[in-house]
Amino acid sequence: MPPRYRRPFTLGVALLFGIGLLLILPQAIQVQLFPSQLRIVPGQNFQLSLKKPFSIYLEANRLDGIIGANGRKELAKGQSGTCSQVMVRSEREGTGTLEFRLFGIPIRRVNLVVEKMPEVIPGGHAIGVLVAKEGVIVTGHLPVRDDTGKEFYPAAEAGVKVGDLLVAINGQVVHRIHEVDRIIQQEAAKGMPLRLTVLRGEQSLQLTIKPVKRTNRQDGTARYYLGLYVEDPAAGVGTLTYYNPKTNYYGALGHKIVGFSNQELPLAHGKIVAARITGINQGNRGEPGEKIGVFSGNSDIIGDIVGNTSIGIFGTLRQGLINPWYPRPIPVSTISQVQPGPAEMLTVVKGNEIRRFTIEIQKVYHQTSLRDKGMVIKVTDPELLSRTGGIIQGMSGSPIIQNGRLVGAITHVFVNDPTRGYAVFAEWMLQMEESLVGKFTPARDLAS
Repeated sequence: MPPRYRRPFTLGVALLFGIGLLLILPQAIQVQLFPSQLRIVPGQNFQLSLKKPFSIYLEANRLDGIIGANGRKELAKGQSGTCSQVMVRSEREGTGTLEFRLFGIPIRRVNLVVEKMPEVIPGGHAIGVLVAKEGVIVTGHLPVRDDTGKEFYPAAEAGVKVGDLLVAINGQVVHRIHEVDRIIQQEAAKGMPLRLTVLRGEQSLQLTIKPVKRTNRQDGTARYYLGLYVEDPAAGVGTLTYYNPKTNYYGALGHKIVGFSNQELPLAHGKIVAARITGINQGNRGEPGEKIGVFSGNSDIIGDIVGNTSIGIFGTLRQGLINPWYPRPIPVSTISQVQPGPAEMLTVVKGNEIRRFTIEIQKVYHQTSLRDKGMVIKVTDPELLSRTGGIIQGMSGSPIIQNGRLVGAITHVFVNDPTRGYAVFAEWMLQMEESLVGKFTPARDLAS
């Protein structure tokens, strides 16, 4: 080829390649983002279309109700081959596969599951979360000085770790944070090292610690220090998402609970308690609002926590759940059933009364794995906007219902737009529950 033609030819090839890439790229992204497992319910309509050079391969011996088509030509059951469009409407449960191909080469395989979804009772109830029935959480160490000015780290040297649950001092059970100093002063005055009972995960440990004595120079009184930061085991107020009457399990919050310095809290002995909302701090742009709730603790316990996961907390209830708006169970929605459009959320904004508020599902992410941000939602209810400004802390876990099905739960607010936020899919929460059922048993009461 003469040199004068080489440059235009190269540019032409590059242009054609670029155009081809632009045509292929959107579908390539669609194929890669498609879930590796697609769950639908019997009778649900589902359609999928791809353009050349992509195609969908169907096996001859496939589930009833899966029809392929190339234009008007159908690929009926009993025939295998590639097609550009697939329509699924199976009336019975079963499994199958869809295989995506590029230029006839398999690039992705999707497991198709047709099954009835469990039915659950929606929540909306305000709850408080207790890391444990008794005890305080160790959140840090600090140095203390004795009368000579020498510095010590008594708790760290005794083996106490951040995240430990301090449940007793010299055999005296610690119920709440205000009791800690009283017990330390009382027992340390005897002049002997103290015996701390701490829980680290499922392990109960006995640690010996020598308090540091410091004398007040003005009045001569002595005080004793352990070099510990501790917090009450209350992780705040949230919302119950659902109760599964067949398993006696519940799901709540829609995200993981973290404590001091964003460390995961040990919830092996955690409880949930009924809460009462006494006030609202309204949310504004850049300033998330919050629900103000109260609960008395042990007398309000309604369930045990057996899992603190990335998409919520899960556990067993001590008695069934009652929802005045949905007294009977409703089906959990598959991700494929969730659509942009109007929906409703259930939550408490005063006392313990569950209210229904309108929202809009603005965007649905077809995720391939369990994550807590599956939808973008917007509060549209005028009353809720006037009372809270939109989504506020304490609404995490508020159930979202669309077309009579539980589709998800509120998880996060957009800091710069409190009317909008993220939600997790109910299907993901149900899968997480299924992985936990039978693996854990409620922990014993710490005082027993």
